Amino acid sequence: MIRNIYEMLQDVCSKNKDRLFFVRQNETYSDLLKKVKQRAVLLVKKFGIKKDDTVAILSGNTPEFIKSYFSITALGAKVLMLDTGLSANEHLNMMQITNCKLVLAQKEYFISGGPEVFDIESDDDTDEKEFSAADAVREDIAMLSFTSGSTGKPKVVGLTHDNILSLGQGALFYKQVIHPGYTFYGFLPLYHIYGVVINIIAPLVLEGKLLLQPVLNPREFLKDFQQYHPEVIPAVPRIWEAFYKKIVEAAKEKHVYTIMRIVIYLRRILRTIGLGWVVQKVTKPVHDLFGGNTKVLVSAGATLKPSIRNFFESLDFVVGDCYGLTETTGPANFNFAFRMSDGSMHYAGPLPGNEIEIHNPDKHGVGEIWVRGNLVMPGYVDNDEANLNAFENGWFKTGDLGKLDKYGRLVVKGRKKQVIVLDSGKNVYPDELEDLYLQNEDILSAAVFEYVIKGKIVPFGVFQVKPGTSLAKVAMLIKASNLKIAPYKWVKHFAITEEELPQTSAKKIKHFAVREMLEKGEFLKQVS
Repeated sequence: MIRNIYEMLQDVCSKNKDRLFFVRQNETYSDLLKKVKQRAVLLVKKFGIKKDDTVAILSGNTPEFIKSYFSITALGAKVLMLDTGLSANEHLNMMQITNCKLVLAQKEYFISGGPEVFDIESDDDTDEKEFSAADAVREDIAMLSFTSGSTGKPKVVGLTHDNILSLGQGALFYKQVIHPGYTFYGFLPLYHIYGVVINIIAPLVLEGKLLLQPVLNPREFLKDFQQYHPEVIPAVPRIWEAFYKKIVEAAKEKHVYTIMRIVIYLRRILRTIGLGWVVQKVTKPVHDLFGGNTKVLVSAGATLKPSIRNFFESLDFVVGDCYGLTETTGPANFNFAFRMSDGSMHYAGPLPGNEIEIHNPDKHGVGEIWVRGNLVMPGYVDNDEANLNAFENGWFKTGDLGKLDKYGRLVVKGRKKQVIVLDSGKNVYPDELEDLYLQNEDILSAAVFEYVIKGKIVPFGVFQVKPGTSLAKVAMLIKASNLKIAPYKWVKHFAITEEELPQTSAKKIKHFAVREMLEKGEFLKQVS
C-alpha cells in the first residue's frame, strides 16, 4: 500500500518514465523524478530540512514549483502554499504562524525579515543518488493553506498525505474520459487547491502531460491552444463566461447566431437523420478556438452558472463542473456528464470514498452542503474553536447552500451568510440572479447582495458593463431578465461600473468589497 505522496510519485514515474510530462520544457516523467530527488538532496544538505519542518513556496507557475512541492513532501516536511497576490507583511505573518524554516521563491517575490529565501528556479547540481525519502505516513500533514485572514486568529488548513493520495486515487474514476497522454493546460495558480488538484495531482495520476502557462493573459492562452492543442482545459467560471461571450459575439457579428442556436438545439435529431455534418460545421469554429483537440473543460474555484455549462456541453465538450474547498482537498462534488464503459451515463457525484449531503433542506430542497470522507481535512491547525463550529458527527459543514437536481448534480446557491432574507421571509439566492443577468452580453460581471432601501430589505445588483453602456440600457436589460423569475426576486435597484469588480485570487467576486465601494459612492447608481 502506498503510504505517502513520494511513493505515489515514484510509482507513477517508474511506470511512465519515457512519457512526456512537462510539454513546454520537453521533460519526461523520469526527468521529473530525478529533479525532485535532486531538489530534496539540496534542501537537506544546504538548509537542513527534515521531517515536520515547514517550507514555503512563493512562486508563479513554473516546473520548479511542482518539483519543489514533491521534494518537500518527500522529506516529510510541510509545504506552505503562499498566494503571490498577497502583501509581504501578510506572507511574513503566515510564515511566523506556521514556524516556516525556509522559503523557495522566484526572485520577484523575495522578501526580507523572515526565514531564509532561496531562488526556486536555481539549478540543483546535487546527486540524486544521495536522496533518501522520509518515513512519512498517510496521517502526516503534507501541506498548509490559509483560507481566511492572515492576521488575528486565521484558519490554517492542514491537508495530509492521505488527503492527497485519496485525491489521486479518486481522480482515476475519470480515466474513462481523460485518457493517458492528454495534455492539461496549466495557467491556474498552483498555490491554490484547484491548481494542486488539476495541474499537479490529476495530470500525474492520469498519466497525462502538463503545459504550464505562467502569464495570466488570454492572448497567450489562445496562442498556446493553437500551438499545443490541449485536450483538457481547466479554468475558473469568469474565464468560461468570457469565452462564452466571445463566442456569442463572434457568431452575431457573422449573422449566424440564430442558426447556430437552432442547429445546437436540434443536434441530436440532425445526427439521427444523417445531417451530423451540419452540426459539425456549426461547432467546429468553437473547437478550433481551443486548438481543435479539446475534449474536456473543467471549471472550479467558484460556481459555474448552469447556463454556461449547458452551452459548452451543447457544443460537444465534456464539462467537469467542480464544487469544493481547500478543506475538502478540492473536488467535494463533480457535475461531470459522460458515458461510462458499460454504456450508462454518469452525471455527478463526489470522488470515491466521499459523501455529500444537503443538510436540513427547505421545501425547495435547498440546505447547507455537508461533506465527509477521505478528502476532508482532519481539521484547522491549532484552532479548536473553528473545528468545533466546522464539524458535526463526522460531517464538514461547508457554509454553502445548495440542492441536488434530478440527476444528482449539485446546484450551489451561494454562501449561507449571503442569502438575502426578505421582509416577507422569502429567500433570494444571489448566485441564481447573477447567472440570470450575466446572460446579457453587455453585463460582464455581477454582484447581488442584500441592501436596505427605504427601510426594506431588497436584492441590490452591481454590474460591470461594457464601455459606453448606459444606466438606461442596463435598466431595460434587467427588466427583461426579471420577467423570467418570480417578482419577489427582482433586482430593481442597481449600480454600474466599467471597472472590474474586486476579486479573490480564485476570481470570485468579493461581495463585501463591492458593497463597501457602493457605500462610498464609487459606482453610477440607479435607485427606482
